[in-house]
Amino acid sequence: MARLLFTVDAEEFDLPAEYGLAHDSSECLAISRRGFEALQDLLRRQRVQATHFATVPFADHASGPLREALVLDHELALHAFSHRDDCTKMTEAAALERLGAAKRKLEAEFSVTIRGYRANRFRSPARRVLKDLGLAWTSNLHPTWVPGSYNNFSKPRAPHLDGGLIEVPVSVTPILRLPLSWFWLRNFGWPWFLATARRALQGTGYLHIYVHPWEFTEHIAMPGLPLMGRLSLRRTGPPFLELVERVLRWSAAEGLKPATISQYLREEGWNMPEGCACC
Repeated sequence: MARLLFTVDAEEFDLPAEYGLAHDSSECLAISRRGFEALQDLLRRQRVQATHFATVPFADHASGPLREALVLDHELALHAFSHRDDCTKMTEAAALERLGAAKRKLEAEFSVTIRGYRANRFRSPARRVLKDLGLAWTSNLHPTWVPGSYNNFSKPRAPHLDGGLIEVPVSVTPILRLPLSWFWLRNFGWPWFLATARRALQGTGYLHIYVHPWEFTEHIAMPGLPLMGRLSLRRTGPPFLELVERVLRWSAAEGLKPATISQYLREEGWNMPEGCACC
C-alpha cells in the first residue's frame, strides 16, 4: 500500500528578516502559530498524522497545539534551534552543540524521543554530526534543482542509507524532477498537483509533501519585498488551506495511507528503534 508522508517544517515566520525588512518577532511567531492551528484542525478532520520538524522558538510559542498533535499520534522531529541558523557555516563541534541543545530541549519539553531531522532550508551539517546526535533518519534531500539554493537533480528519489542514516527524500517526479510541495503547489495550484502526484509515486511507494505553518495564515502587504518574497506569500491563508484539503481528499481516494516518517520506516522493514508511542 502506498503511503502519504505529510510533513511540516514547524518554524517561526522569518521571511521579513530574510529580506532585511522591519518585523516584530513576537508577531512572526504568532503568524506561525495561527497557521499551525488552522492546519492541525484540517489534519484532525481528515485523520492525517504528520511529522513536524520543529525549531525551539516555534515549539516554545506553540507548545499547546504541538502537544495536542502529539496526542493524536503525530511525530515530532528536529528542524533547527532557530530557523536563522546555518549549520553549514558552523564548525562540526558548534553544529553538534547547537542541534544537540535543541534536541534535548524538545525531548524534555514534550517527553518524546526524537528520531529524525530535516535541516532548515536543507542546509545540513555533515552526516557524522547527525549520527552523533543519535538520530535514526533524516529528510534532508529534495532531489531536484532549485536555482540559487541546491542542485540534487541526480540524487535518489526513494529512501536509502546515507552515512549510516536512513534518508527519506521529499517527493519529486521522475526524469524532470518536478517538485510539488509548498511553493510549487501553492503557486501552480491543483492542475500542477494532478500532473505530478501520480508520477511522483512511481518508484518510491509514497507521496512525501512538506509545508510550513505560516503558509496557512493571511499576510499583509510588505513594501520592499522582492519578487521571490512576494511569490513565497502568494495564495497563502484560506486558499492554501482549501488546496491542501483537496490534496488530502485526493490522497485518501487514491488509497494512500497517512503515516509519520518513523511509522512508515518501521512498516517498510527499516531498522528503527521502537521509541515512544508518539513516534
